[in-house]
Amino acid sequence: MQKLCKHLGQPGKNINDDIKALVAGGLDPRIQKALDVVRVVGNNAVHPGQIDLKDDRATAESLFRLLNLIVEKMISEPKHVDEVYAALPEDARKAIEKRDGK
Repeated sequence: MQKLCKHLGQPGKNINDDIKALVAGGLDPRIQKALDVVRVVGNNAVHPGQIDLKDDRATAESLFRLLNLIVEKMISEPKHVDEVYAALPEDARKAIEKRDGK
């Protein structure tokens, strides 16, 4: 989570503060919930770079699914949209920017 928060533009020192900053920046409430679940449950089970093999398998799998969802929504999907948008003809992009007052 700390490394993910850094990738999302946060310091990565205090995950709770990083989530707060992301929320202030307009974070989707569902992603906030997923981040908080991983933060709260994961904090009791793992630390950066460590996995405790005594952890409950179902919980670990659930946390990994949430983490994958967060990455998909916060990193993969925006990157894909940006790549497809960049492939639009320049005239179309300029018309969109003009429409949006950019």
